[in-house]
Amino acid sequence: MSTRPRLSVALGATAAAALPTAVAATGYVVRPGDTLTAIAARHHTTVAALAQANHLADPNYIRIGQLLTIPDNAAGLPQYTSGARDYDTYTVQGGDGLLKVARLYGIDPTALARANGLNVSDHLLRGSVLHVPGRLARINALLSQTAQQFGLDAHLVRAVAWMESGWQQNVVSPTGAVGLMQIEPYTGEWISRYLAKRPLDLHIAADNVTAGCMLLQHLLAIHGNNIQAALAAYYQGDGSIARHGLFTDTKRYQTVVMALIERS
Repeated sequence: MSTRPRLSVALGATAAAALPTAVAATGYVVRPGDTLTAIAARHHTTVAALAQANHLADPNYIRIGQLLTIPDNAAGLPQYTSGARDYDTYTVQGGDGLLKVARLYGIDPTALARANGLNVSDHLLRGSVLHVPGRLARINALLSQTAQQFGLDAHLVRAVAWMESGWQQNVVSPTGAVGLMQIEPYTGEWISRYLAKRPLDLHIAADNVTAGCMLLQHLLAIHGNNIQAALAAYYQGDGSIARHGLFTDTKRYQTVVMALIERS
């Protein structure tokens, strides 16, 4: 938004992007040393979701060689994500193999191969495009874990990210707002300097979510934990609100994000 202020606590981070279809559950064979907690972390899901998907009466007991179902995009995800694209795309670079790409995304190589109609040992052609399943689960885990790190309600963080980008890290708004949390570059610089005390790269998903969470944490603190006020400041900026009052689209932003929270 061109009306957004460019300094300190007059922060307006964002610009809402268009919302984004499909992928099935995958399987994982338990290996020596595995725990359900480690498997959940590796596949960007939760122990509770794994236990439910596999009908495990005791989440502390799994056996070597056991085939576990990794929950699909409906497991543990907010209701409003239903129907969203549940895969990332990756363009193969020289020297890439399925194992390397699977490690990059933290998924099981067999699942990656199956999603693309390949064998794990197949040679990948440079420039070809792979579909990497489980995008929503990975982003859900990133948003939830980062929210917990900063003492924020994960429902709030997930709803803001959905409203802003439809959980898409590669989105850049017409005003230059970047990533999952749609952070304006000048806002990102302010967050890096005064809140994070380290450089944050808004084009990296983890840093982008960190910046958004730090901004929400800051705005909630200065607005007495008033979520509606913090959302307005996140979208429009406190300076603009002080000068012009709430814009109509800011009020709509508040309403939609609060509705998304209710649907979590």
